[in-house]
This record gives sequence, C-alpha cells and structure tokens, in this order.
Amino acid sequence: MPRQLAFKIISILLGTLLALLLVEVGYRVIHFVNYVDFKKVVAKQQPPVVKPGEELDLGEFIQLSPHRRIIYELVPSSKFMFKGKPVEVSAQGFRDKEYPTEKPKQAKRLIGLGDSVMFGWGVDEPDCYLTQLENSLNEEQDSILYEVINTGVPGYNTAMEVATLEQKFKLDEVDLVIINYIGNDCDLPNFIHKKPKYLTLKKSFILMRFFQNDELNAPLEGAPMNHLGSGYVNKQDLVPSEYSDMVDVPGYLKAMQRLKELQTAHGFQVIVLATNPDAPTMDYVQLACDSFGLDLLDVYPIWKEYKKANPTAVWEQSAEDTHPSPAAHKLIATALRQRVYELFTSEN
Repeated sequence: MPRQLAFKIISILLGTLLALLLVEVGYRVIHFVNYVDFKKVVAKQQPPVVKPGEELDLGEFIQLSPHRRIIYELVPSSKFMFKGKPVEVSAQGFRDKEYPTEKPKQAKRLIGLGDSVMFGWGVDEPDCYLTQLENSLNEEQDSILYEVINTGVPGYNTAMEVATLEQKFKLDEVDLVIINYIGNDCDLPNFIHKKPKYLTLKKSFILMRFFQNDELNAPLEGAPMNHLGSGYVNKQDLVPSEYSDMVDVPGYLKAMQRLKELQTAHGFQVIVLATNPDAPTMDYVQLACDSFGLDLLDVYPIWKEYKKANPTAVWEQSAEDTHPSPAAHKLIATALRQRVYELFTSEN
C-alpha cells in the first residue's frame, strides 16, 4: 500500500474517532445540564391544583408520596384538564367521587388498582370502565350498594398499585380488588431513573441515545411516554436502588405475591384484568394467577370476538394514542360486570 494512501486512511480514521469522541462528550454534557431529579422537581406536598378549564401536564398535578413503593400520587381535591378532558381528584387523591371512609352497611367495596388505562386517559370520567361498572352493578335489584373506587394513576406499575391498596384502605372493608395489568407493569415511569456516571468509560451515551432508545432527559411534561414510545424503565441498573425491587418480572411477581398475602389476611377477592387488545396476556401474568390462585380476566379474546362481529370497531383513541376509547372502556366494563356478579353470586 502506498505510503500516501495509508496516511490518508489513517487520517480519516483518526478524524472519525475524534468526531465520535466530541459527539460523545457533547451528549454527556447535554445530559448532565438537563438532568431532572424527580424528587427535586415534584413537591412532597402541595395545595390542591384548582385550575378548571386549564390543560395541565402530569408533572403539574402529582406530588411525592410518603410511602416508598407508591413514589408519587395525585394532588388531592384538584380540578384541571388533562388530555382534553376535565379531571376532578377526590380528597382521597383519586380520580373519582368522594366515598365515605367507613364502608356503609349493605355495601360491597371494590378497589380498582391501575395506571393510565384505569385512570381514564383521554376519556371523560363517566366513560371510565370502573364508573360504568359501578353504575351497572347498582342497577341490580339486590339491595346492595356497590362502591367501585378508581385509584388508577398514569405511570403506576404493579408494585405501586399494590402499595396503594395496602397504605390507603382499611383492607377488612374491601370485598374485591380489580388490578389492571398492561404491558408496562414491570417498569417505572421514564422520569424516575438513576443519574448516570458521566465520567465512566464503561458505556457510551451515543449508544444509549440511538440503540437503547434512551431520552437524553425525559421531562415530567412528557411522562409517562416519550416521543419514541419507549419511555419506561425496567432495567435494574437504570432504576434508583430504592426502587430496584419494583421492576422487571421479579418485581411484578413480588408485588403479586404481596397482593395474595393481603388477600389471605383480609379475605377479599381478586380479579386480575388484562387489557391488551392485540395479544393474550403475558406468561408471567398467567404464572402469577396460577401460582397464587387469582382469577384472571383477559379482555383479548373478548375483544377479538367483538371485533369479528363489529369490523369497524376501534380500540385505540387514535393512531397516535393507543389508550382505550370510550367504546373500549364500555366493553371492559361489560366483561367486568359479568365476572364481578358471578363472584359475588357464588358467595351466597
């Protein structure tokens, strides 16, 4: 190889390496400057956010929870707009009406545990499937008052949901728990991640950005999904150590085991509700239900049959937003009503 050509190749390689090095340093600097510490951004406690008619982002109506495994919660007694829909948060901190602390006589208390799907992302509160479930159950002529309390919060995973049940309710007054499983229930929201080591040579921020779909810094305003549609964290090395037992399949199974322990201690029933319209529920969810003796209601086959009879039916709110539409909420409510009524009837 002529010396001139070899020199040219070496120069190109060195130039490329130098450019990559500068880009790598640039990404680290940008990440460092823009890093958001979740606990410094979100207040521990704040007064009600009363801005009816004003569109808010998630970070504007949540606060830190005093409970480690709940992490954050809705600001109680708030009113605002979210995803174009009015939201009212009860004094208990849920998107629901006010319920008495003590369960009324002749009442059945049902607790819904979930995230943005159960919360009613993008739908009016009367269209939320738990609201529809409560209304339909109370149409029964059985002299029972049914309370169906919606504790869903966008971004929650299974561990956070079970902690909400354990910390916020008198469990001896709970008759049934409905826990909604969706695909991100092994994850934490993308805005809860560990601050990386910026001087490490063991990983590349370029690779993180382009091959691991890692946002340089996902702001609270974009949570719980980033613009790549991949903004959830379920890798233990990316999660702050205090939350590492709450993610991935082991974290999910640990939370479900705790739910089973609470069920055994307090005698309530459990329905595991899977709401993925595109595929049967995951194997580890089925494993948890089989291992702990929990009732599984998978909406997938129900939706599949409904879609066959109604070809124009659409689950998603839009091509950009895959959260269930009001029609999908109605289908979930109908399926739940039948299962709930069967469970309570079998008790008698």
